[in-house]
Amino acid sequence: MVAVVLGHAYPHMPGEEYIQIWRMPLFFLLSGYFLAESRSFGGELRVRWRTLGVPYLTWLVLLSLVVLAVSPTPAAFDDGVVLGALHGGAMTDMPYLAFWFISVLFFAALLLRLVVALPWWVGVLVAVAGLTAAELPDSQMAYTFLGLGLVPACMAYMLAGWWFRRLQHLVPAPRTTGATAVVVGLGAVALGAETMNMKWSGFGTYLLSPALAVLICCGAVLLFSTTVDARLRRSPGAVRLVSELVRTGTLVVFLHPLVLWAVGGLGVPHPLVAVLLALAVCWPLGVWVNRTWASPYLTGLPRPARSGPG
Repeated sequence: MVAVVLGHAYPHMPGEEYIQIWRMPLFFLLSGYFLAESRSFGGELRVRWRTLGVPYLTWLVLLSLVVLAVSPTPAAFDDGVVLGALHGGAMTDMPYLAFWFISVLFFAALLLRLVVALPWWVGVLVAVAGLTAAELPDSQMAYTFLGLGLVPACMAYMLAGWWFRRLQHLVPAPRTTGATAVVVGLGAVALGAETMNMKWSGFGTYLLSPALAVLICCGAVLLFSTTVDARLRRSPGAVRLVSELVRTGTLVVFLHPLVLWAVGGLGVPHPLVAVLLALAVCWPLGVWVNRTWASPYLTGLPRPARSGPG
């Protein structure tokens, strides 16, 4: 989540390519990694509607009200920004920057649920076809309604996560292998492999950049599920803190562009300060919302058993 906020607050930062190569693929890969084993397509649709669809519509209304409220002021957003948000995909702009990701994730999860029920090679064909369509010259996949044209390409990362979860036990020396995978992947970027900006159908060097993204993400999973996890578990407080912050993810995705916009109007001295301010607003607010009746609408989490912020 920090990498997402950083990318929006500090575009074209030094070394940006080393973050862009993995920050969005990691979300999709982890979604496939943690995909429930036996859920039906109907069950997947219901879960994704509750966790993604309802917050998407809620934030669309809330942010649109903000856009309309400031429209008569000098701080007004660009003309047509609400229509762009309604269309989705690469048409989304401030304060709807991350809406493309949620809609694509929603449909990619449904597509993944379909392909994992078929022979393995069907999923591979769909993934390669999606990446090919997205990387064709002058590809318009990113400008399709709700970014639907990007769904097969993004599903490729989810499919990789799905299979990695099932083959992870075969990986020898996961700590060493994980570190090696991350170093090799980032090293290839240093040697000239193109990075990615998936929102605008930018998937880098054909098939190579996506493969490097998967390599880096799988390496990170190996490191965090071994070395990092072991160290975190020495401190129950650290585990609770990480878990609480992870549960705010949906709210951070939707709200941080608006906070960055507001912070930008204050003339902060450096983009990194804007990142810290955005997280200082979104994280505590998300933790609080998750303890209230509003959590199903703003974060996609079930209403807490006991009402009240706690």
